[in-house]
Amino acid sequence: MTTLNVNFINPFIDGTLNTFKIQCAVEASPGKPFMKGNGPTLTAEIAATIGLASKEFCGSVSIGFSESLFLALMGNMLGEKYTEITKDLEDGASELLNIIFGQAKTVLNEKGYAIDKAIPTVIRGKGISFNHLSSQPTLVVPFETQHGPFFIEVVLEGQRN
Repeated sequence: MTTLNVNFINPFIDGTLNTFKIQCAVEASPGKPFMKGNGPTLTAEIAATIGLASKEFCGSVSIGFSESLFLALMGNMLGEKYTEITKDLEDGASELLNIIFGQAKTVLNEKGYAIDKAIPTVIRGKGISFNHLSSQPTLVVPFETQHGPFFIEVVLEGQRN
């Protein structure tokens, strides 16, 4: 079984902070991580999730935003003002997660994790919460920005077949 440790989680936190700062001109600060079910229930209106896979483990990373935060991020990233999430704009959620994933994957692969490439999926709706298909606990990292909160979730399973 693979456990979630700080050496695995920190590249995702760092990737998130760097991505928001560089791509969206938004400063984010992480809150205290907690195991899902042992803290507040966080929901989103737009989210993206990406699979994690290597020879040793599998899992997923998800990111969730309120509509207002997502519109602010996309506005900063694309240099336009948005008032609603369109089909074209929702791809920005997967793009942000893909950039975060790419930064974290580079750091983790340098440590020998050998994480494979993956493609994110976008989810839209009211009150989205993630139900990761895993028997392992899910780590939730809440973040704050000047435009509102968001969160990431990470879960890993041990040996994959």
